[in-house]
Amino acid sequence: ISALQQGYSQVLCQTLSERNLEITSLKNQGENLRRDNAITSEMVSSLQKDMLAKDEQVQQLKQEVNQLKSENKEKDHQLEALSSRLEHFRSQVIKATYGRAKLFQDKPVSDQQLIEKITQVTEDNISFQQKKWALQKETQPGFCRQEEVTDSIEKLKKALDGCQACMKTSCCSNDLRKEVSFLQHLQVSPPVSGLQKVSLDILHLSLSWLEETEHLLQDVGIQFSSSNKGNQPSSPVVA
Repeated sequence: ISALQQGYSQVLCQTLSERNLEITSLKNQGENLRRDNAITSEMVSSLQKDMLAKDEQVQQLKQEVNQLKSENKEKDHQLEALSSRLEHFRSQVIKATYGRAKLFQDKPVSDQQLIEKITQVTEDNISFQQKKWALQKETQPGFCRQEEVTDSIEKLKKALDGCQACMKTSCCSNDLRKEVSFLQHLQVSPPVSGLQKVSLDILHLSLSWLEETEHLLQDVGIQFSSSNKGNQPSSPVVA
C-alpha cells in the first residue's frame, strides 16, 4: 500500500507539473495573440484612415477635374465668340480696304496681305496727294513758299515712314498709336496738311482694327506687352 501511495503521488506530481507547463504555455500563447491582435487592430485602423484620406483626395481631384473641364468648355465658347467677332471685324476692314474688288476674289486674304494692302493704300494716297499738290503748284504759282512745302513734305514722309515701319512689324496698338499721335500733331503747311489728313484717316482705321483685335484677345486672357516694337503676345493669337 505504501509503495502504491508513493507511486500514485509521483504520477500525480508529474501530471500536475505537466498541467502547469501546459497552462503556462497557453498563457504565453494568449499574451502573444492579444499582442498580435492589438497590432493588427492598429494596422487596420491606420489603413482605414489612409483609405478615408485617399477617398477624400479622389473626390477633391474629381471636383478639380470637373471644374477644369467646365473652365475649358467656357474658354472654348469664348474663343468661338472671339473668332466670330474677329472675322466680322476683319471682313469690315477688308471691305473698307479692298472695296468692291474683293467681291470678285476667290482666295481668302491673309493678315500679312491685309497689312500690305493697307500700306499700299497709304502709299497710293501719298502719291496721289503729291501729284495733286504738284498740279496745284503748276496751276497756282506762288501758292506757298517752295522751301516751306519741301520741309513739310520731308517731315510728313519721315512720320509716315515710322508708321509704315510699325505696321510692317508685329507691333502692338500702343506703338502704332504713338506714331499716329506724332503724325497728328505734326505741323505742316496747308497743301501738305491735306495729305496728312488722308493718311491719318487710313492709319486710324488700321489702329482701330489692331485695338479691337487686342481687346478681343484680352477678353479670353491673352495679354499683350507694349514695351517694345515687335513684341509678341504672351499666348498664341487666334487667327
